[in-house]
Amino acid sequence: MKKIVFLCLVVMLFITGCGEVQEKEQKLVCTTVENEDGMDIEQVISMTYKNDKLKFMKMEVNTTVTDPTVKLAWEEYKKYMAENSEEFSKDGISLKVEIDDLNYKYNTILDIDVDKASEEDLKEQGFEDLKEDQSTIEDSKKLAEEDGATCEIK
Repeated sequence: MKKIVFLCLVVMLFITGCGEVQEKEQKLVCTTVENEDGMDIEQVISMTYKNDKLKFMKMEVNTTVTDPTVKLAWEEYKKYMAENSEEFSKDGISLKVEIDDLNYKYNTILDIDVDKASEEDLKEQGFEDLKEDQSTIEDSKKLAEEDGATCEIK
């Protein structure tokens, strides 16, 4: 009887990984594409979840001017965008801008480490409730798809 109990314990430890908690990490990638006012705008949001809790988010907005008339106003467009999307880097949150004058592309990349970013910095970027968000990866996927995004869990 003692051998059976011991064997059961060994098997349980083997199956559970010796008591280590395995973090389940998944990534949700959602994309929307639209053409508006002579510009192709692609928005890609990547959200990394650990144990179904949002930990990291990366949002890219990639804009390409396609209309020849809008291309003539490229410098004004860049100036307007620069006023509304200044680069910065703080603990846990950063915004980067990439400009390709030759191909009329203006891209912004926002990276957020939910645990490291301060409540104040998140609020400045319009994500004041991100730390308290209890949405699961499935909840976020459903909501994004209802808003017209194409999403994939990886």
